[in-house]
Amino acid sequence: MFHNEVILQNKGNDFIEKLLDATDLVKLVSEYVPLEKKGADYWGCCPFHHEKTPSFLVSGFKQLYYCHGACHEGGNAITFIKKIESVESADAVKILAKRAGMEIPQNERFERDDAEIIKKKERLYRLMREAARRYHENLSKPAAAHVREYLKNRGVGEKMATKFGLGYATNGTEMVAHLSEMGYTLQEMKDAGITATSEKGTYDVFYERLIVPIVNQLGEVVAFGGRTLQKNPDFAKYRNSAQTLVFDKGKTVFAVNLLQKRKQKKLAVDYVILCEGYMDVIALHAAGFDTAVASMGTSLTFSQAKQLKNFGGRVFVSFDGDAAGQKATLRSLDILEEAGLSVRVVQLPEGLDPDDVVRKMGAPAYQSLLDAAVTLPAFKIETLKKQFDLGEPEGKARFAVEAAKVVKSLKNPVEQEEYLKTIQAATGYSMDALRRQTEIAEPAPMRPAEPQPPENAPSLKKEEAAKKFVLASIAAEKAYVDFSAAFDEFLSDTFSREAALFFIANRKDKTDSIAGLYYRMGEGAVKELNEIIHYPFIEGDNAEKYKNCVRSLREAALKKEKEGLARAYLSPGEAQNKKSILYKLSEIDEKLKQLKNSEGAE
Repeated sequence: MFHNEVILQNKGNDFIEKLLDATDLVKLVSEYVPLEKKGADYWGCCPFHHEKTPSFLVSGFKQLYYCHGACHEGGNAITFIKKIESVESADAVKILAKRAGMEIPQNERFERDDAEIIKKKERLYRLMREAARRYHENLSKPAAAHVREYLKNRGVGEKMATKFGLGYATNGTEMVAHLSEMGYTLQEMKDAGITATSEKGTYDVFYERLIVPIVNQLGEVVAFGGRTLQKNPDFAKYRNSAQTLVFDKGKTVFAVNLLQKRKQKKLAVDYVILCEGYMDVIALHAAGFDTAVASMGTSLTFSQAKQLKNFGGRVFVSFDGDAAGQKATLRSLDILEEAGLSVRVVQLPEGLDPDDVVRKMGAPAYQSLLDAAVTLPAFKIETLKKQFDLGEPEGKARFAVEAAKVVKSLKNPVEQEEYLKTIQAATGYSMDALRRQTEIAEPAPMRPAEPQPPENAPSLKKEEAAKKFVLASIAAEKAYVDFSAAFDEFLSDTFSREAALFFIANRKDKTDSIAGLYYRMGEGAVKELNEIIHYPFIEGDNAEKYKNCVRSLREAALKKEKEGLARAYLSPGEAQNKKSILYKLSEIDEKLKQLKNSEGAE
């Protein structure tokens, strides 16, 4: 057994174990991925990478999932929510606890998350919630009459103002005084991104602005957007929260909380409309397009795209019709497609945004633009048309060359043919010439060269493979494993020791689940745990292979120990211990000799 170890020292967190027991992983995953039962397990297409053939396994018995396809993602209910919802461990636990109707114990410590950070975040969430409530109250006061009139003129009535929690920051000191009365410090207000400090003191950075709360997928207010109604060139039109402990604009989708509510009510989300700004979203919701969201006015990130994937497979990108909007659309399209979404582009009249269209032309006009939305390749080709003068031979030729690159990126030959026809109609070139151009079109940009492995990589790779097989055999409780062996003599790294300890202890004492082990060992160990628990045993993975792997691991461990002792022997500070070191070195040499002899005897 492990020497000088208390086998049960890693017993799991009772609350986490109970939470995982109360969570039906199959039911949870089914809310995001259609699953089909095959034998004892369930299978579906992996939600973490784009695939057409199901390779995603969900085990109801083990309460684990694993992708046997390209990405090899796996874990328990907590890791699934962390990944699919792009949240931290503590927030994933909150989501699951809410689903299970369980209350998280006070002072609960989450794996790898700093307890002080979690406590600080919870306090900031409460502060932001209180600030949002106060801003909303201010909207109904006499001082905000001009704001209400402004909203009314933009088609945003009381119902929409309540739906989005719109508010008003009356002046620079009102919110500071209110939050101080509620017991929050000036530092906390600053940490929340609500205040700043000048020579005159602390002030509300959103003063005299229409306030739009930014709510994350957990329903927590994490930031604010402020729009001034003044026509003052020295007063910025928009003021948005800076990044804080609870707000990362690259991971936040405006109005995603409203999509989440639809999902909880079992209402269909046929498609999502992706806009640039929150005023576009509010205007579209007011006009009846209530699946509109925004990317916070920045370039779309993969994290935001994955959040949208949770609500279905179709996205209509509806960015502004100006040149900047077109560029933003092109950047976002590839990210959305990479996330596995079916993408269409809404082509707005030049100079107009979605808000302009519904206010000036009406909801039916916007619906017609949705109906006429084009595919990603069609949009790219149409955009290229605007960049070249097709009336000139050189412009026409350059357009055909660039458009052929778009066609080459398509995997379906039928699609390629259709878009080649589009290029032919624009240029008059023969289909044969366009096909030849497509064949010689430049390939996708090369990936940066991978770093070269060290010279000893082959031996390291062999050692890792042996370790993986030994741990997988222990986890699977294979008959050829000698569970009385001193595993710590050759499983010396922290991960291997903790994993082996768990599986050995759990052979008789099944109080801890494998799903709980994922949580306890942390996110950094998920990949290694997946490789052990889902190890693909094949013919030849037998007692002989196990014995050889153990022997090679013992030999590698002894050689590492010998190298360390040799360095110590040469160190000036070890002069008094040289005799002891030499004795230990001779012992190691003897053990290595015995291992060699045992190998030869076989």
